[in-house]
Amino acid sequence: MSQRARTAIEQVIDASMNLPYRDGWAQDEADRVRELIARLINASADSIAITRSTGHGISLLAEGLDWRAGDNVVGAVGEYPANVYPWMALASRQVEYRLAQPVDGRVRPEDVFALVDSRTKVVALSHVEFWNGFRVDLETIGDECRRRGVVFAVDVMQSVGALRVDVGRLPVDFCAAGGGKWLIGPSGIGFLYCAPTLLDRIRPVIVGARSVAGTDYFTYDLTFAPGARRFEESVVSVLTTAAFGAALELLLEVGPDVIEERVLDLTARLAEGLAGCACEIVEPWPRTRAESSGIVSFRKPGVKPQTVLRDLSAGHVIARIHRDFVRLSPHFYNTEEEVDRVLDVLAPERVTS
Repeated sequence: MSQRARTAIEQVIDASMNLPYRDGWAQDEADRVRELIARLINASADSIAITRSTGHGISLLAEGLDWRAGDNVVGAVGEYPANVYPWMALASRQVEYRLAQPVDGRVRPEDVFALVDSRTKVVALSHVEFWNGFRVDLETIGDECRRRGVVFAVDVMQSVGALRVDVGRLPVDFCAAGGGKWLIGPSGIGFLYCAPTLLDRIRPVIVGARSVAGTDYFTYDLTFAPGARRFEESVVSVLTTAAFGAALELLLEVGPDVIEERVLDLTARLAEGLAGCACEIVEPWPRTRAESSGIVSFRKPGVKPQTVLRDLSAGHVIARIHRDFVRLSPHFYNTEEEVDRVLDVLAPERVTS
């Protein structure tokens, strides 16, 4: 998190300890965060709901649609579990979950639509695959989903905040993310975007005082809020909304276009350097800029990933392991010198054991 997010949390704590609770404080903070998210992804604030996480948002879609036995959902092998388990859980309602197999690390539109048929209700994919950083062709897949009348749901956890995510332009019906990682906010908060054309097809499965249009506590009227706020059953934490709001303001101040170019420049420098120091980049490689993201995963032949991680940690480089490879994820605030430090740690002449 940024310093300004920390400051926002400290201000909330100070106010909570020393001042009376201001009526509507949590609601006002939530409204502000929805507006900031809407600006970031080029949407209407009415189409944004605040959630706890990516999985929370996707589950609201998965559980809220009107399924019939024999319907199916199409995803891909290698998806992060937040975009898998909500769909697997529909097996109890006799909904099939089909998985396209990536080819050379790419989730290709033709392989996705080879599994789509007249009973497919949703295609659910990640914008960026968490394990290899491949950026999926949302335009081609989304356009074909619309032509076929299939809901296109996208996990944007590994893209929004690092790459431009413009739902005003992209043919995406639904997307979700958590506030950490690339959004540089706290964990435990996130958002979903729901296109207006999809809104009335999703039944709110968690309902509370914040889900409805009215505010009179003694007049019980189950008329849902007109926008995506109907998916928020209660107030959200003022602490997390304050921190998330501060993080979003920073991202908007720098600008999504500037951030994407910076992230892609840093990852290109990193990938080219890794390829030049006897490391194997996880497929697809080489990849185009349109296929790239903020993630570069690699192996160092003959060296265990745990050893690579140890060496990187000793060089003050943050990385993580997935299966038999190491993943690196520079953001816009990283520097060329920090990328070069990674390459220095991994130089072929360095002996590791």
